[in-house]
Amino acid sequence: MNIETILKKTIEDKENHIRGNGDVYITPKNMESFTNYLKNCDCVPNLLVTPYLINTKEDALLELHYYEFELEVLDVPQSYFVEYPDGNNLPEEIIKNIKPKAIVAKNDKTFSIDSLRHYIRYMQGMEFEKDRNSNKKLEKADLFYQIF
Repeated sequence: MNIETILKKTIEDKENHIRGNGDVYITPKNMESFTNYLKNCDCVPNLLVTPYLINTKEDALLELHYYEFELEVLDVPQSYFVEYPDGNNLPEEIIKNIKPKAIVAKNDKTFSIDSLRHYIRYMQGMEFEKDRNSNKKLEKADLFYQIF
């Protein structure tokens, strides 16, 4: 199965949120399904996962740019995580729990999938306190994702 088919299948899964402009935001549950679909992918894809807080009832949305996760496939001998730079001002919740990027060796599908699963699992446990407090409409917002 190719990555375009997997993305289409994930986007069409139930419970995703579709905004008025047609943009689709994927639920955490469907992101877990996406990682399962990747097992059948005919390649190890480059991906950028962008999370959002969305209050679907009050039509409020916040892109959580600092929580993004990228999988970059390169011709390297071994896969590894990229850390946040020293001295950054990101909340401890981010630095302690997630990595911003994984460099994936061309054929290391297992590392790619495991890295994405790790990211999704830790994102589900995040409070996003500072982000939720930035806008009253976001206090009861849910977590969604887009995949690029």
